[in-house]
Amino acid sequence: MKNLFSILTFVLVLVGGMVLGNSSAQASVPQYSFQTEDGKWDGEIGNPNRGSDLEVQLVSPIYLKTSSGSKLLTNYSNIWSRLCNASTGKCTGYHSLAGGKTLFTDMKIGKFYVDVKDGYSSGRVSGKLQIVFK
Repeated sequence: MKNLFSILTFVLVLVGGMVLGNSSAQASVPQYSFQTEDGKWDGEIGNPNRGSDLEVQLVSPIYLKTSSGSKLLTNYSNIWSRLCNASTGKCTGYHSLAGGKTLFTDMKIGKFYVDVKDGYSSGRVSGKLQIVFK
C-alpha cells in the first residue's frame, strides 16, 4: 500500500510539474521594441481565429526622446496604436493607449502589424509593447 501511495504521489507531482511548466510557457508573450516616426512596424501577430480580440499593451518604461534628452513617460494619453493586415494592407483606426493598453475586438484571421504613433511634435516615443489574445 505504501508503494502504491508513493507511486501515485510521484505521478501527481510529475504531472503537476508538466502542467505548470506548460502554462508558464504559454503565458510568456513576446515583446517588441518600438520607436514612433521611424517608418517601421512596431510588432506583429498572427491571428488564427476569426473574431479574436487582440490587446496591445505598453511595457514600462516608455520614454519620450527629444533633442535635449530622454524623459520617462508615465502618462500615455498622447500615444495611439492600430493594427494593419499584412495581406490586404487595410488598417484599423488608431486606438488610444492612454491606460497603457488598448483592445482590438472581433479581428479577422491573418497576420497583423502593429503601428504606434505619438502626438508629440518635439520628439519620438520609444519602449516595448506586447500583443496578447483576449
